[in-house]
Amino acid sequence: MRKFTSLILTITFFIALTTVYSYSKEGSDQDKSKLIPGTDKPQIKQCDNADTAYIYDDYVIYTEPSGDFDGSNIYIFKSRAQKEGPCKVDYKRAYFTVRVGEFGGVNVYAGSYNNLVFLDQWTGRNFKRLLGIDVETKSLVFLDTYANPEIQGNTLIYYRTLKAKRQSVRDKIPCPEASDWESQGKQVLYVEKMSVNLGTMKKVPSGEFSCIPSEPISSVKPKSYGH
Repeated sequence: MRKFTSLILTITFFIALTTVYSYSKEGSDQDKSKLIPGTDKPQIKQCDNADTAYIYDDYVIYTEPSGDFDGSNIYIFKSRAQKEGPCKVDYKRAYFTVRVGEFGGVNVYAGSYNNLVFLDQWTGRNFKRLLGIDVETKSLVFLDTYANPEIQGNTLIYYRTLKAKRQSVRDKIPCPEASDWESQGKQVLYVEKMSVNLGTMKKVPSGEFSCIPSEPISSVKPKSYGH
């Protein structure tokens, strides 16, 4: 009887451990997606060849790393167009497509909020840009340099990066920790806190300026897009 009870406990522990591991793995996939905090939560499906499908109620966002350039081709499908599964892609049925290099730089999917799709973009300069595309109208409705974005309620909060090479910017925003961050291999960003109403897409500057450390964006050298 003791052996039988011991066996039951062992099996129960194994099932619990497997469940915890599966949950942790799913959580790590969410973390690795690097989507903007506060955006709609998708079901994430890893497909072949490093392709990824982000599954929402109304849309399926399919990202495909470019074989020729840095960045991704991004295909947006209406959910009903993906009846055979999110990884079985018929490119001709895409509702909207953003190809690598479009809008002048590297495009990486950064999340969706209602009918807005956000793309993280590095343009070959010292800054990253955030693009907001209205899927319904297939139009670019938001563009700005940025760091540390987050959606709170119906508002996008982010930090607009300023041109730090200008002495006036450095004089306006004292940053005593800059030399320490730079000695650690960090890039110093001089920023202004911004907010955007995601209903009207109106930008509102806060007048709050500061400096923050960042990974050195300029250390990446994207391939040429030929335009």
